[in-house]
Amino acid sequence: MGKTGITAIILTKNEEKNLPQCLESVTWVDEIIVVDDESTDKTVALAEKAGAKVYKRKLDDFATQRNFALSKVETEWVLLVDPDESVPLKLKEEILRAMKLKGFDGFYFPRKNIIFGQWIEHSGWSPDHQLHFFRTKKGRYLGKVHEQVEVKGKAGYLKTPLVHENYQTITQYLEKLIHYTELEAERQIKAGHKFTWSDLIQKPLDEFLRRYFAEEGYKDGIHGLALNLLQAFSELIVYLRIWEQEGFPSGSTKNVFSQLEKAIAQLQYWLVKKNKNPVKKILQRLK
Repeated sequence: MGKTGITAIILTKNEEKNLPQCLESVTWVDEIIVVDDESTDKTVALAEKAGAKVYKRKLDDFATQRNFALSKVETEWVLLVDPDESVPLKLKEEILRAMKLKGFDGFYFPRKNIIFGQWIEHSGWSPDHQLHFFRTKKGRYLGKVHEQVEVKGKAGYLKTPLVHENYQTITQYLEKLIHYTELEAERQIKAGHKFTWSDLIQKPLDEFLRRYFAEEGYKDGIHGLALNLLQAFSELIVYLRIWEQEGFPSGSTKNVFSQLEKAIAQLQYWLVKKNKNPVKKILQRLK
């Protein structure tokens, strides 16, 4: 490890498969800090063998876990990397140049999300900018679900993407869905959201239409279709969890058909908007 003035932070939980590649990609920093959430595989042993400083701490939420890790950093700059991410050589070089620029306290970089073996270039997954490199004393994480760092100061943008080996199997997606939907439902309840049956139709539909049409997920082929359907399903689970937390209240769904008609109209709008055949577009509008 060189003298760069940078510490890399990695949060782990049974990551023996992904961790070696991640660790290898950050060997150039001054120190690697791993905060491990009670792993039962070889994660801790692999981290220690690579020279990382390991802290064992049960996960309560990701923001708190990351802030705990930040409290252990002694260098001026910190780089947050997940176990399924790796820093390419070109990004390393750009980071080392960027930290010498005056007036910046942090930098965003894009992520190249590899999902089910393919780079997802649309569907809201690209460029997926992340503010994971900043001055240690200027940053603090907030939020339990999809935590975000708050950096006091000016942040710039780098060009080279971080490589993210995201969901690799359907099982992995579903396992994470259980945790994320629970946290998201809890967040919405605390924010005052009250369950209505129309949530079960409109929320998943909005998620699918936004990602598949507005954010052009259809350009990612079958990967985009499968992923967008999974994300719509995830939205459904969130609102079913809210229903569960309210005690599974019963109620009438007498307007369900009008709600479905509204959903069909939304779908037809996007079919017309995205149809490049002018004749078919006219026919769809008339219909």
